Amino acid sequence: MNLTVQGTERYWYKRLKVSNTRTKQNISLECRWSLKDAIKVFIAYLVFTYAGMPILVRFIQTIFGFEIQITSPSFRTLILFVSLLVNLIICLYICYIVRFEYRQSIVNLGLTLVNLTSNIKIGLIRYLITIPVIMLAGFIVNAVSSYYGIMPDIQDVVQWVLDEDSVLVLACLIFFGIIVAPIMEEIIFRGFLVPALRNYFGVRYAIFISAAVFAAVHMDAFAFLQIFILGILLGYLYEKTQSLATSIVVHILHNSLTLAFLMYFKFFLDGKVPVF
Repeated sequence: MNLTVQGTERYWYKRLKVSNTRTKQNISLECRWSLKDAIKVFIAYLVFTYAGMPILVRFIQTIFGFEIQITSPSFRTLILFVSLLVNLIICLYICYIVRFEYRQSIVNLGLTLVNLTSNIKIGLIRYLITIPVIMLAGFIVNAVSSYYGIMPDIQDVVQWVLDEDSVLVLACLIFFGIIVAPIMEEIIFRGFLVPALRNYFGVRYAIFISAAVFAAVHMDAFAFLQIFILGILLGYLYEKTQSLATSIVVHILHNSLTLAFLMYFKFFLDGKVPVF
């Protein structure tokens, strides 16, 4: 009797072990939403970002009955708050499409922690390999621009960090840039856009198209190539691991390093930023 019980336990232990191994190795996310849904989301994203934000700022100022100077810390804090609100609205819209229109779990966006440790290791290794390529792209763009006598403009957000003296606003900027933006951008560009494109164009083109859109919405022609390369890496990591956790961690790391360099330039080099 004991031998039978022990044999049964070993049998089910082996079955569970094999099942767990397969789960770790074969994670596949189902996407029922379409390219049309992705286009609707990005139209909403553009409308809210470039038309809705000024309206929201003016609305808030009217409701609370005050006028804020554009150069004041209060105005910049308000802009950050509105940016957070806009991104949150878009992410909630995405969740609504996935959860209620297509009756799928939001896990299908890649919001899963399965194989987290191994996936993060993969992401960090790939990022360390890619970061020299991103820097090289910056040098190439700078060299070409200099050859034609074109001086790249510093991004607005970079100039904002360099000029800002308010500790509160800097803290909000750092929190938004390091934590909020990577999470929300990964949900939008990798979790939602890549699967929709994959169903129509295949994995390779989905990664490239999503990376191009990701770079374009940053509205910086001189940084386009660098952001595009980063977008390719993030899309690749999402497809390889089938988890947004990997691309989010790498995105957070990249933004953290960028902000760390900006803080160094701000406090030790008098705000003089070399062009990469």
